Amino acid sequence: MGRFLRAEASREESQRIVRHLLSGCPQCFERTHRAISEIGLWSSGWEEAYEEVFQRALAFATREEQRLALERLRGWEQWSSLEPLNPQTRFAVVEADESFHTWGFYDRLLEAGRWHMRTEPAEAIDVVRLAITVAERLDPATLGEQRVADLLARAWAALGNVKRIAADFEGARRAFNEAWRIAAGGTGDPLEAAHIIGLEASYIKDIGEFETAESTLEEALEIYRKARDPHQQGRILLQMGDVIGYVNPERGLAHIRKALALIDTARDPRLELCAQHDLAKFLNESGRAEGALVILDRARPLYKKFQDDFTQLRLHWLEGKIAANLGDLAGAESILGQLWEELRVRDLNQEVVLVSIDLAKVLTWKGEVARAAELVAQCYAIMKGWGLHRDALAAWLVLQKTLAQGHALGDIFQRIEVYYRRHWVKPAEFEQVEE
Repeated sequence: MGRFLRAEASREESQRIVRHLLSGCPQCFERTHRAISEIGLWSSGWEEAYEEVFQRALAFATREEQRLALERLRGWEQWSSLEPLNPQTRFAVVEADESFHTWGFYDRLLEAGRWHMRTEPAEAIDVVRLAITVAERLDPATLGEQRVADLLARAWAALGNVKRIAADFEGARRAFNEAWRIAAGGTGDPLEAAHIIGLEASYIKDIGEFETAESTLEEALEIYRKARDPHQQGRILLQMGDVIGYVNPERGLAHIRKALALIDTARDPRLELCAQHDLAKFLNESGRAEGALVILDRARPLYKKFQDDFTQLRLHWLEGKIAANLGDLAGAESILGQLWEELRVRDLNQEVVLVSIDLAKVLTWKGEVARAAELVAQCYAIMKGWGLHRDALAAWLVLQKTLAQGHALGDIFQRIEVYYRRHWVKPAEFEQVEE
């Protein structure tokens, strides 16, 4: 990569690098971002030097493809120069300087937003807002008014997605509404609609409407079928499995098995990991812990490729749940107890509640109902400071009272887990069942 950025790479190396960069690989985006920052690429004469590089690397590409490739590469350097600045200064610089008003810079901003959204959602929101600013200033004479509308709609949909992750669900809803409004004036490309549907379905899932999310994704699946894109079909089927599996594990498994036959694992190894993870998760939820453990162990090389906190925390959560269902209650308690602490430090509030339910269930299975009641009481004191709606707090008190009084527990852990997945955002009373 260093030789390429100094225009010293061979033709074969340049071909491989350019074609890979054009694929949008997020790992190489980050590496290139760092390399450009270190080298300081865009000195005088860069355009002439890289024109020659791209002509050799993309001998069969059109001039327009070369132009867009150059824009994308330059977008990395532009974001490198702006990233250290505060959001207000970034906006001021971008608004005043037309050299930032390009598709390549817009594309890099959306990529940067995806990169930040799991670990720094507030930063991701600022970055995507900047992408909206750029999209509003793209030249319709060059790209076409309808194409500019498509790009602006994509940016608003991306904003809806990062606001969802930041738990700003009202803001997410407004952003998706704006995306659809703008898309109505776009090219009408069904693939653009499918992209927005996929992001919006994640929002619908997060507000607890699992069945609606699944049926919404059917439309995107049909679009990709007509486009004869098996990989995207697999991606949507995997998403369908994930959203419905929480309330119907068997249905989730059916979608995931179909997805595994369609996704291109070489094209997106993280998607393969998500598929294997969900397969193990829903096998375990449906009472097949041994099968889940087999899938999990086979997937461990994939987990090692992705060392980010989000992936590793999901792995440990799955390990704890499988251990519990296999009867290794001491191991499950140890894993889930450590996970509880890790989630608490990261302010992952809903995950703290769900892991608390898992941990309380394990303690109950061990015959330590008093410790389970203490854990639930401790968690209630924490939850009161989160601003949860009254019904969510009342539901937790039901669990706390049931454990404290030693009543027959029945399926309360399962019912209360589903309650918090469905009603974390949308208030509803927890339906109590007479034991």
